[in-house]
This record gives sequence, C-alpha cells and structure tokens, in this order.
Amino acid sequence: MRHALLWASLAVPALLAACAKPETPVVQSTRPVYAIDMMGAAKLCTVPDDPKLVDAQQTEVAMTVGNDGGWCGVKVSRPGPAPFDAGLLVGRPEHGRVQVHAVGDWTRVDYTPDPGFVGTDAFTVRLLPGSTTLRVNATVQGVAQPVAAAAPVVTPRVTAPTPASTSSKPAASKTTTQRKR
Repeated sequence: MRHALLWASLAVPALLAACAKPETPVVQSTRPVYAIDMMGAAKLCTVPDDPKLVDAQQTEVAMTVGNDGGWCGVKVSRPGPAPFDAGLLVGRPEHGRVQVHAVGDWTRVDYTPDPGFVGTDAFTVRLLPGSTTLRVNATVQGVAQPVAAAAPVVTPRVTAPTPASTSSKPAASKTTTQRKR
C-alpha cells in the first residue's frame, strides 16, 4: 500500500507536467525605449494597432487626435519586428508637423496638429528600405480647455472706528480758580 501511494505521488506531478503547455520564450528588444519617447502624447489619440504594411503598396490609416498640443503616433515595423531605417515625407500635412523616428523595435510616425486647428489633414511617408508608403488621414478634434477655478472674491472687512473708551468716573472739570492776593 505504501509503495502504491509513493508511485501515485510521483506519477501525478509527472502527468500534470506533461499536460502543461510549453512556455513560449519571451523575446526582449535589444533596442531601448526611452521615457522621453513616450512623453508629450495627446490625450485623445486613436490609431489602429500594428497596421499591415505591404511592400511597394500604400497603406492608408485613419487617425483621430485631440488638439491639446500633444502628438499622436502610428507604430509600424518591418518583420522581426525591426524599425525602418528612415521615413521620407512625400506628402506634407497642411496643418501640422510630422516626425518619423525609431522607438524600440518600432518606427513611430508622429503627427502634431498646429495650435487651434480643427478639421482634417493628411500626409504620406515612404518607409525605407523598400517602397512601402503610409498615408495617414488625420481628424483633428478641438479639446475643451480646462476652465480655471474662479478665484474666491475677497471683500475687505471694513469696521467703524471704535469710540474712545468711557469710564464710570466723572471727568474732572477744568475749572480755574483764581487766588486772591
């Protein structure tokens, strides 16, 4: 009986281990991502995750960004993933700026709308190496500016001057007496 319990206690973990899924290795990037690369994003930024790029073809991407002074970025990569070597701006936006740069294993194409602009804008980037192009159609929305809390109204306190204190003693009269000589 003891031998059966011993074998059962050894067999159960072995059977459970055989049923377990093998661990998939975690691929870590050899390219750093710096904190500065993540700072300054617009609060409203909607773009598709990992758009599928096809070499020698143009891929169109829709972007919605709030005009609060921040950027909105589309992440693209070569197979691997690996960032593209460069991005050539072949169609400039009319109402904003574009920056193409590597962030870790990705190439990020950032768009920052001009201050106060609301409407639609578009630009095209050719990604190198290769002849893949990315066309971004941006919809820029106005962002309600936070209303500063009204400063409390401070009314100075005005008080009437206090009268001179009176005492219960009668005031001494100033009578002059003349002396007779």
